[in-house]
Amino acid sequence: MERDQRMSDDEARRMRGVLGGLPCGVIELDGAGTVIHANARALRMLKLDLPAGTNFSQTLSERFAMGDVPRPRDLAAGRELRVDEATLWLEAGPLGADDAVVIAVTDVTPFAHSLDERAMSLRFLLHDLRSPLNSISALTQLDASDPDAFERCGGMQQITQLTHYVLSLGEQFIFTSVGEHLHARDFKRFDLRVTLRQIVSQLEITAVYCGIALHLWLPNSSPLWVSGMRNFVARAIQNVIDNAVRASPRGETVTVSMRVAGGFAEVLVDDRAGGLKGLLEGERCTDFEKLGKQSATGFGLGLKLAVQILGMHGGSLYAERNRQGGTSFVLRLPCLSAVAVQPQPASLVDADRALRASRSD
Repeated sequence: MERDQRMSDDEARRMRGVLGGLPCGVIELDGAGTVIHANARALRMLKLDLPAGTNFSQTLSERFAMGDVPRPRDLAAGRELRVDEATLWLEAGPLGADDAVVIAVTDVTPFAHSLDERAMSLRFLLHDLRSPLNSISALTQLDASDPDAFERCGGMQQITQLTHYVLSLGEQFIFTSVGEHLHARDFKRFDLRVTLRQIVSQLEITAVYCGIALHLWLPNSSPLWVSGMRNFVARAIQNVIDNAVRASPRGETVTVSMRVAGGFAEVLVDDRAGGLKGLLEGERCTDFEKLGKQSATGFGLGLKLAVQILGMHGGSLYAERNRQGGTSFVLRLPCLSAVAVQPQPASLVDADRALRASRSD
């Protein structure tokens, strides 16, 4: 009998040793909800004294002024508890026989703060969306009641710009949210050349609508491998091309090309829109913050998102004046294979000649 009791005591000590080594507070209860043992971590986190024989549910309810008395089985699905500045998660599970229960107490304060910040970001996003959405609603009503006034207010072009702005705000929220938890293990290898062809193909409809000739110049067909989140990189490139198309006067051309320089794959987007305001010959613009503030419709927000995405991938974006009286936007990404890419043609005429020469070879 004494031997069995010693074995039972030893087993209990071993169990408490295992539970005490867990990265959370542990409280053991018998079938009646009475405390058998509470480790130091649980007492420290709850800031509560729980000697053996204490009714856990009653003590917890009185200490935290709960409107109910949470029985152990009520905690099986988990319950959040605020203790001063900390947020704890209490969850019950079975412990051996005789209806014994173990309560795990986990500090989830960082996770709770993250949720609070996400909720705050959503509130800000909803606030920012209200103005352009109200404008779109007003324009559609004006179109039905007074078509002439609708056209004077910008018509469908204004609605298109406002819609583009709304979509960009949503994208910015998504990119920021994902970027906070992005890790190198999430990156996959993909062929930037194939991605670029797909992007330009998707933007051809927008270019036709805007009256812009969208050209893609790829000197050869060799794959150009980069590592990253393909959808994000594609969106960054698409934003830059889309901005160039929408900024260009009807009848002009936007050219997209690619090259390798210094271990980086570079996508070049050349427009003839007159150049960025204040950008001098020979200078490079890398700060697009002011550009977004200069326009009520958010022109430049797509560039800022592109900067953010490229930065997440170890790359960058800069702009400089080109020889066609416009701007060259250069998106840089670390490449996995240094493919020998021919130099960038100085003009569209040179590009056409080089293309014809490559086909005749």
